[in-house]
Amino acid sequence: METKHFLDAHLHAWEFCLSNYFTNLASVTSLEELIETLQNRPINGWLVGVRFNQETLAEKVIPDKAFLDHAFGARPVLIVRTCLHLVIMNTAAMEQLNRYSSSGIFLEANVFAILEALVTVLQLDMKEIVEKGLAELRQQGITRFIDMGMDSFRRQFFDQIDYYTTDYALIEEALGFKLFLDGGLGARTGALTEEYSDAPGHYGLLNYTDKQLLAIVDQVHQLNKPVALHAVGDRALDQAIHVLKESRHPMDRVEHLQYTRLDQLDTLAKLEILVCIQPIFSREIPWAKNRLGPKRMETAYAWGLMLQKGLRLLVGSDAPVDAVSPVEAAAVVDSLEGNQHLDFAQTLDLYAKTNWSLYHWDRT
Repeated sequence: METKHFLDAHLHAWEFCLSNYFTNLASVTSLEELIETLQNRPINGWLVGVRFNQETLAEKVIPDKAFLDHAFGARPVLIVRTCLHLVIMNTAAMEQLNRYSSSGIFLEANVFAILEALVTVLQLDMKEIVEKGLAELRQQGITRFIDMGMDSFRRQFFDQIDYYTTDYALIEEALGFKLFLDGGLGARTGALTEEYSDAPGHYGLLNYTDKQLLAIVDQVHQLNKPVALHAVGDRALDQAIHVLKESRHPMDRVEHLQYTRLDQLDTLAKLEILVCIQPIFSREIPWAKNRLGPKRMETAYAWGLMLQKGLRLLVGSDAPVDAVSPVEAAAVVDSLEGNQHLDFAQTLDLYAKTNWSLYHWDRT
């Protein structure tokens, strides 16, 4: 049997390594179990949980500062939602990290800054943590990957690495520049043109105006570097398409596209814009139906439809947001029907062939 050499075109290596170190909350099914699981593994006096998803809880709620204060008292507690777009802390944790929110909930860019501060406060041996994380990637057959959120703080823990950066100081070495246009469906920060079905009046968040985004993208292009635009919702994708029509590099990418409209897919195909999908995200479909409603779900997580329409697809895991295994991702989408279906072999080919060829890299 041929040995597969997978290229993951979108993951967060530092966060993946870190998530393998902290307490995994992915399987907790109640707030009571969440408390017990966190208490079982203190790290230097802290209780830190990752890969949390309120959709797996019987209560379907995000615990806030008041809940954590009551449950854990003066012990610092920090929980990272699996999407990496939301962090929750109790009072003790906020005091030690010198960051404050009345609810204890922090969103978007604050998440990454908080994680960096946490590593410093806990005095973790990140070199060792990273080494173990990279070994896990190799175990999954991933012999090369592209990190999609590198900054100067994270860069010090890696030797050679391919990456898109969020830090202008690294732009010369980087493959390109990463921009977050919106958030995620789980935290209801993914930007939609119509309101969330389970949160009337809420449309998610755009992080830039079109004018602001175009100025940044054009600046990156003038350095002969492409951009990678995180766009989960259709309103964010509208913005990405609009800006890339105005300023373009042949290797520009749009990331995620959990919810798209048919007109957008046609435009992406016509413009030949690279699109990086995460098939493993199809596991979100059971709860995403509540966010989007039945009509929008027809073109949500529509990886098979994208392939049919001739989009230039890359594939990645976005780990540690979900499982890193290409084989696991392939099995998930192979079990689906209609627009959301991809054959098992098609998904693995994206990892083992298409990703490599689009970057003109030799498989090793």
